[in-house]
Amino acid sequence: MDIFQFEQFQAIAECGSMRAAADKLYLSQPTISHNIKKLESELGCQLFTRAGNKLRLTPYGELVLERTREMDASFKAMLADLEDAKRREEATLHIGSFSIIASGFVMSPVAAEFQDSTFAVDNCPTDMLKEGLADGRFDALLATDLLRGKPFKWQKLYVEQAYVSVPRNHALANRQSVKAADLASVQFNIESGLFGYSDWFANILRNAGVPDDAVERRPFKEHLRVKDALPTCNLITSLIMGFVRTSDARSIIAIDEPYAKRSIGIIYRADASEKVLSFVKYMRSHASTVFSGNAFIPYFLFPEDASNLHISSLS
Repeated sequence: MDIFQFEQFQAIAECGSMRAAADKLYLSQPTISHNIKKLESELGCQLFTRAGNKLRLTPYGELVLERTREMDASFKAMLADLEDAKRREEATLHIGSFSIIASGFVMSPVAAEFQDSTFAVDNCPTDMLKEGLADGRFDALLATDLLRGKPFKWQKLYVEQAYVSVPRNHALANRQSVKAADLASVQFNIESGLFGYSDWFANILRNAGVPDDAVERRPFKEHLRVKDALPTCNLITSLIMGFVRTSDARSIIAIDEPYAKRSIGIIYRADASEKVLSFVKYMRSHASTVFSGNAFIPYFLFPEDASNLHISSLS
């Protein structure tokens, strides 16, 4: 049995004859007659009786017609759902992001601007980003210049500066900036397991000559709860400070070393679709606003209202 047999059965029931049904479906009468006999054989019952020049449904036929109409309605609903899903997919931009911090802050105002588009953002480790862009899982990446290079295009949007956060009574508290030598003998507490930041912070301290035994690592959520009350130092960046108020109990000092700066931008394929290019163009022209301010707050307070922004993390 297949859906076409039931379509032909329904046409006969509605038209009252094989010939009329065959004409309606652009089939030959022998073809439709053969298919109905085959259907009756497979169902094990007679579906029609002849009354003069008309075919009438048997009680079995009445039952099959009722179910056939339900199947037809269900099939049409499925096709409509598929078309709707295709339209949504065509309007969905799949973004790979190096950090939930960047995607949560930056993508919120973008999603608010592009109400007719949907943004599916996955935060994942660096090695998964480029792989996802190459195999088509991502349309574009919100990434650091670590991933910059051929065969992809790069649009720089923001330069992120790392700072050291110290207690107000710390020896470095009144400095405007610090160098590697200033950090080498300092005790640090940094977060672990945070895509895009844990590795960068560890690299900054390693380049500054801070020994491993001078660095304590805490899970991200625990680190957030205790960092401002600790006597040790921690790291923060200009991107984070652009969105989150720093503690009055801490002094924030720039790290004046090249490895304490990095660029954040969009990476995309050379053959990117128009929707990607529109996104890149918007990000380029509005970089100063999407990388600062409080436009992200409605998303974090009322995520159910941001129906076109979906952020998740992959590992």
